[in-house]
Amino acid sequence: MDKIILMGIIGMIIFYIVNEFIMYPIGQLIFWGDAITVSYHLFTYTGLILMFGLIIICTSIIVKKLDEIKDVINKDK
Repeated sequence: MDKIILMGIIGMIIFYIVNEFIMYPIGQLIFWGDAITVSYHLFTYTGLILMFGLIIICTSIIVKKLDEIKDVINKDK
């Protein structure tokens, strides 16, 4: 379980780095205005980062449970 949470945290960090250093200049091109205008979208970025981490953690848990179910079904055959 700790490995799954660690994967989620690492995924969130990678998503943050990509979002901050690669997507931020692209965001300045998309959202016209100065740094203050672009800073309003940081809350959206934070939400995306949290969702990204939750998706990784939940998907890993679901895959682990499905593997356990598959093993039980294969043992019954």
